[in-house]
Amino acid sequence: MISWMQKHNKFLIVTIWIATISFVFTGATYGFSYGLKSNNIGRVGDIDLSRDKFSMEYNNLFSQYNQMMKGKFDKEQAKQMGLEQQVLNRMSAQAKILNLANEFGIVVTDEETGAKLAEIPAFQNNGQFDRTIYDNFIKQSPFTQVTFEKSLQEQLTINKTFELLNLKGLENEYKAFTVAFEIADKLKYITLTNKDVNVTVDESKLKAFWDARKEQFKTAKAYTLDVVWTQSQDINVSEAEIESYYKENSFNYTDKDGKILALAEAKDWISDDVKVKKAKKDADKRYIAFKKGEINKDETVTYDVNNPKLSAELWNEISTKAIGDLLKPKVVGKTYASVKIVGITKPVIKTFESVKSEVTPLYEAELKKEALSILAEETLKTIDNRELNVSNFITLNNAESQKLGLNQQETSNLITKLFTSQEEKGIIPIGNKVIVYKIVEQKLINLDSNETKTLYQNADQVKQQNFESNLMRKLDTKYPTEYYN
Repeated sequence: MISWMQKHNKFLIVTIWIATISFVFTGATYGFSYGLKSNNIGRVGDIDLSRDKFSMEYNNLFSQYNQMMKGKFDKEQAKQMGLEQQVLNRMSAQAKILNLANEFGIVVTDEETGAKLAEIPAFQNNGQFDRTIYDNFIKQSPFTQVTFEKSLQEQLTINKTFELLNLKGLENEYKAFTVAFEIADKLKYITLTNKDVNVTVDESKLKAFWDARKEQFKTAKAYTLDVVWTQSQDINVSEAEIESYYKENSFNYTDKDGKILALAEAKDWISDDVKVKKAKKDADKRYIAFKKGEINKDETVTYDVNNPKLSAELWNEISTKAIGDLLKPKVVGKTYASVKIVGITKPVIKTFESVKSEVTPLYEAELKKEALSILAEETLKTIDNRELNVSNFITLNNAESQKLGLNQQETSNLITKLFTSQEEKGIIPIGNKVIVYKIVEQKLINLDSNETKTLYQNADQVKQQNFESNLMRKLDTKYPTEYYN
């Protein structure tokens, strides 16, 4: 945790605003279940763990996972992943470093915090900090300005603390680190693949294979829904409305590099958002009329859960409801949908015959893997007497340029395993391939000054990470964590 925080300190600061801004518009607020002493959920040493900070950190982390999963991350998944505990662990680790910073007398001033805040691109206009953008961001955020700025100040304090704890390696440590890069190996080798083995699928064994895994082959949970749609595209919006909306929400309109788009560049995007916003009132009216039976459904649909024709937000709510429940309007694309759940079809295990075509390739892959392993063992026993491919001298630095019949990632995996092995010969599985090898010659090479400098820097980093790991164990004892019940 500490190593990650140090190596990615710039990212962490940026994450505070990227993830939070994204989260503001997902609506995934979180209620913390721990006890309350003032506004605190716990304490580490002399540092309080505030409820507001927990909420912001949870929202940030939730949003990061949601972005990685393209909007399909929900609270149930968060619970299964222990997201709450992840946040608590992160806050506790940060608090331990802040306690240490207090003992060392390390301080980050308000001026330093303000300067870093002004550097955040999301709060800039034409490269300059724009107070209006920042104020609008805070206004629409689920946390206070004090919480946000205190969190930023704490991150800067952690960064400053690690800068003071920077350690350099010793000569014998540098030598131990670089020796692996000075070794060059010449290999006799053969690459075996599934094409080198033949397997036969036995029907009874295939069925037994499926039977042991049949829980993996279920139908999807499905919902039958009555839907009332409310369109937004025919709504008229004025230039003034577009300009006003952009002024308040410009930080939400960015290019792929996170730079805020100019009004002209984002105009169509903004116009659609304004139309959706204005359509909300009509959507609410239609929802009430539908609830009272004054209007009929527009259609009845049956979808597997998480079907992309509905939004992730709508599916999140549907999954918590029962038959007969009517959900308030939710945005789906550029429209609103009010849905009533009229049926739920639970998952059932599919029959063997219906999934036979899915199971067969999986079973064949398992058979080939076993057969390939047996062939590799037999090949290794006879490798001394076989005429095989012979490589050039391979080092950690020239590995990527070696022509071993592997792609770049496969070559990287092979070299990593080869240079961490103490064996003269062996078997290295790489994906669906197996490399059987023997080292036929070995020598030491001299590194140039640039290579040596880079390796020394890497050695420093490894030593720093080891120091941080030991430091954290000490801090765990020195500053115990207490959570309020």
